[in-house]
Parts: sequence; structure tokens; C-alpha cells
Amino acid sequence: MCDTTNSLTAETPDLSRFYKSRSRDSSLIETAKKMLVHGYTPGKTALLLRLPYDLVKGLYDNSWNPRCRKISNTSQYATKRMARMYYESGAMLAKICADLQLPLFTVVTLLKREGITEKEMASRMPDRDDPLFVAYRETVARKQKNPQRRSPRLHY
Repeated sequence: MCDTTNSLTAETPDLSRFYKSRSRDSSLIETAKKMLVHGYTPGKTALLLRLPYDLVKGLYDNSWNPRCRKISNTSQYATKRMARMYYESGAMLAKICADLQLPLFTVVTLLKREGITEKEMASRMPDRDDPLFVAYRETVARKQKNPQRRSPRLHY
């Protein structure tokens, strides 16, 4: 006679300890991140690596997959146009820097390229003790000490 009653009443293994130890393994997490970047779905990644789905889904939502990245960098042309529109609407330079999330040196350089002189911008500059203006002065001093053959490029 077959002993089926014993196999049915046998306890199932506790998988929570197994998943907990695997989710703390840094090499598995790195592999999961790489798989997500290469386009694997969270479900497939969780199955292949035997990781908890919630952990992999959290990595997926926190931009480890290019399709889920929330913030994309704007082009320099679009940034230059936005700075010009802000300036023409009468905004102060500190407001432009805060809204575009750029340093003052970058905003001033973009506006200079658009044909606005420093004299025109002087009335809209922040106060001399403002940290934004202090950083601007430090950057200008550093650029003057180390002149380049071509004009400095702005990279984002």
C-alpha cells in the first residue's frame, strides 16, 4: 500500500528564510539590476534569480529599466530657449536657476549666447552674499585663471 497520507501531511519548507537570505546577496541584486537594464521584465528576473517579486519590482520602479526612467535630460537648445523665455518675461536670474535646476554661470552663459549683455543682466543678479552668486564668482575666477582656446562647452 502506498503511504500517501504521510506525504500530504508533511510540512512544506519555509521559503521566507530562503528568500530573505537571497534578497540580501549583493551579487544577486547586481545581477537583477543588470537584467532589468537589459530589458528583462521584473517577473522573469524574479523567477530566474529566485528573488522576491516585490524586491525586483522595487528595483524596476526605481529606474533600473530605461523604459521606466522618470526624468530625461533636456537638450541644451531647449534649455537655452526656456532661459530666454524666462528672462523676457521679467524673471530674476535666481528664479531661472531654481526652475531650470542649473547653476548661475550656466544660465548667464546661455543668455549671453542669446545676445543678452551682462549689463542688461546686472539688475536681475542675486545679492552679493547669496550662495548662488558666490558660486558664480568662484566659477568665473576659475575660468579666468585657466583660459581655453575655445569657448567653454556646457554639458549636462
